[in-house]
Amino acid sequence: MKLRDLGEFPFLRRLRGRVPTDPRVLLGLGDDCAILSLTGTTLLTTDALIENVHFRREWTSFAVLGEKAFAVNASDIAAMGGEPTFALLSLGVPQDCEVEDHDAFFDGFVRAATTCGAALIGGNMSAAPCLMLSVTLLGQASRRVVQRAGARPGEDLYVTGTPGDAALGLRMLQEGRDDDDALTVKARFLCPTARLAVGKEAAVRGLATAMIDVSDGLLQDLSHLCEESNVGAVVEAPALSLSDAYRALLGNRDWSLALTGGEDYELLFSAAAEQRTAIQALARESGCPITRIGRLVAESEGLTVRDSDGRAIPTPTSGGFDHFRRT
Repeated sequence: MKLRDLGEFPFLRRLRGRVPTDPRVLLGLGDDCAILSLTGTTLLTTDALIENVHFRREWTSFAVLGEKAFAVNASDIAAMGGEPTFALLSLGVPQDCEVEDHDAFFDGFVRAATTCGAALIGGNMSAAPCLMLSVTLLGQASRRVVQRAGARPGEDLYVTGTPGDAALGLRMLQEGRDDDDALTVKARFLCPTARLAVGKEAAVRGLATAMIDVSDGLLQDLSHLCEESNVGAVVEAPALSLSDAYRALLGNRDWSLALTGGEDYELLFSAAAEQRTAIQALARESGCPITRIGRLVAESEGLTVRDSDGRAIPTPTSGGFDHFRRT
């Protein structure tokens, strides 16, 4: 059935019974505003996914797209050391979309939210020339909020996971590759994981002094952290943890996508040298690789990337993703 045949309000009424109840929600879907019972420090973030800018419908299922729409916002909460609590979802939808596709989208979104204890409490829906998704996500801060500011010269620089996989996955989608290695990295682009557990523990245990999620490329997001903390950085490219699929597709010495590729949603953070043992313990406990990739230096030294011989690698002046400066 097409959405134009069912209509906006009947479709929305279908959703109300499929959203789990939550004792913190005094009034949820169905009114002009949601009413919440909040305590402590609240985090808020918002992000959008636009068809043919962030995704293509021929590449992804609606259920996976729903999971990603939640995950990319949850990653911002993770970067502050918090936990997601409530979500608002606004959709712009072409009238010829199938009702069943959007049922699958909501199922994916609600499943991802419920997995980490968050609730969908409202939103908006309208007709649009293409599929557009906008999420506003609230989070509960831990006892200590980690910001981009707070890093100091002499501290270590860490990144979770295996950066570069998502950008390589996008390349494989564009090239139509379907071998095992291509499928592995394509999954990283289509359905990223928000590093909520690592972010929370890095904050609660006092490990991270500054933190940011890697959504637009490691170097670009590192530059934001450096700018807010008034520091420079040295990145040791050979230290980057590259996945087996990345190495099979690009080799061991091609660090380009690991340094500049976006959509990884890993966490990049600084920490004092005396925290190295504690960070190794967190990596073991979480099952998530956490790799020391460099150090912070004085702001006047800028941002440098070095190869296995210690030589500086030329870095692109516009490395990473920028919606309004395409390269």
